[in-house]
Amino acid sequence: MDTQPLIEIGLVVVGRLDPVDTRAVENARQRVKDDLRRWFPEFEWRITVVERYETVVGRREQPAALFQQGQWERDFQNWDFVLVVTSADLIGYDKPFTWAAVSRTLDLAVLSTARVDPRAVDAGVEAEARVEVVSHRLGVLILRCLAHLNGLEEVDETSNLMWEAGDPEELDEASSLTDDQISEMRGNLLEIADLRLEEQDDPGRRNSVAFLLKAAWCQRSEIVAGVLQAAPWEFPIRLSRLTTAAVSAALVLLITAEVWDMSLDQSALSVGVLALVVLTVTTTYVVSRQKLLVRRQDRLLSEQIAVSNITSVVTVLCGLICTLCCLYATCLALALLLFSRQLVHDWSAAEAGAVQTSAYLLTSGVVSALGVSIGALGAAFEDQVYFRHVIFVDKEL
Repeated sequence: MDTQPLIEIGLVVVGRLDPVDTRAVENARQRVKDDLRRWFPEFEWRITVVERYETVVGRREQPAALFQQGQWERDFQNWDFVLVVTSADLIGYDKPFTWAAVSRTLDLAVLSTARVDPRAVDAGVEAEARVEVVSHRLGVLILRCLAHLNGLEEVDETSNLMWEAGDPEELDEASSLTDDQISEMRGNLLEIADLRLEEQDDPGRRNSVAFLLKAAWCQRSEIVAGVLQAAPWEFPIRLSRLTTAAVSAALVLLITAEVWDMSLDQSALSVGVLALVVLTVTTTYVVSRQKLLVRRQDRLLSEQIAVSNITSVVTVLCGLICTLCCLYATCLALALLLFSRQLVHDWSAAEAGAVQTSAYLLTSGVVSALGVSIGALGAAFEDQVYFRHVIFVDKEL
């Protein structure tokens, strides 16, 4: 008899839960397991609850602050997915509040019981009623997070699990997935259930670089999806310190005669090389400074960690490229608008004849590259938890 592919899910309870929420988590675990077995009978489902009551959490927490706990547990237990459950109210950046935050890059989600508990609006609700309501709502959120982690998007049908509910009562109506959604999710689960790369190789003979390249190729679609979910084109808006530092530096450089003189003495190739060097160095610096790379205590790479790290680096690189392009366009527009050809000619000893448009293109390239390199310092001093939220969180529920 063939063995069913195994999917392992971890529920990590961080901080103290009251007795009602503790019972609700266990009930939700069983409900979720029953639903998954009904929808996907071809898989073996293992859902484990791990209690980490010693973890200190406040009354309100940023979801990304709990990511590291989930990563450690996921890597130690070799789970496919991990969901961190807390009683703390989660701070949302895209919404006034959030029940959960999903990170497809990390195969992880953080959920809160704070707003799904009916006691939040009615202090007189009895314990048994609370257990039933929280169990159902928490189960819905767990299934929604798993669906998001497997690529499903929101729908407009209120009875569907992927309905974007606006208040806790609307979670009570959600209960099902369509056949198409189940089919789409099944395809991703089959890939998850396959043997991971580290299970196919001898750890003693594993070459880190070769392993990373192999993981990048095998999981290229997952990496692309993770980068797109992070929306790196929004970096200039969401990372205000990076943008402020880069724009400030660029404006100062743009009104400096020596910068024009130096820029006009460069070739288009040298400016292009400068931009590539700046992007490489700044990406490395920001990733290192913000501690975005996941590491295992045994120092052995796993496929999950490799994909997470590659996605993080590519996301930061794409974000810096977007910032560079925006800064370049801004510098070019200001240069053409504010600096006449005669003024540029008078400033620059390198421009003997009439000033050409290429002079503006070269100077804008040099200024924007140097501006991004200085802006990286601003990005490095962004709040680390917020930066991880920008990089890793795909969706707030």
